[in-house]
Amino acid sequence: MGVIFITGLSGVGKTSVLQRLKKEGYDVVDTDDRGYTKKIAVKEGEETVWDEEKISHLIERRKYPHLILSGCYSNQGKFYKSFDAVVLFEAPLAVMLDRVNKREANPYGKHPDERRAIIESFTHVLPKLRAGANVVIDTSKVGISETVDRLKSLMIMAHKVRI
Repeated sequence: MGVIFITGLSGVGKTSVLQRLKKEGYDVVDTDDRGYTKKIAVKEGEETVWDEEKISHLIERRKYPHLILSGCYSNQGKFYKSFDAVVLFEAPLAVMLDRVNKREANPYGKHPDERRAIIESFTHVLPKLRAGANVVIDTSKVGISETVDRLKSLMIMAHKVRI
């Protein structure tokens, strides 16, 4: 059994890779889309974080030999020990902003305030994500197919380690 976690900022390709893996029959969960988050009060107002109880339940109750999760939240580090690999997808800021601008399925990043948040995250959040990752994939240099193949290799390694 293996649990792979994919993280990264907006526009790095997490959703595209998950969609490909899902088409191939893998158990994937984009925690942005399925009710695995909640809002909490912070000094600046509100912050969306993982609902830790729901994430714990998801990891414990997975129905396939492998589970691939994705998301990017300030409390995700609490779960890193539950994952066989933490994979960071990254890309240059200009590439990320261009992808966000061109994507049709997700409107996030099109509003100027959201774009500013992406730029700020690139400066302040990305270094923290790098520090917690076991694997880093620059999705501006590696296409979806090769990225999927790398994740499959990680899943095979996770399975071998647990035998």
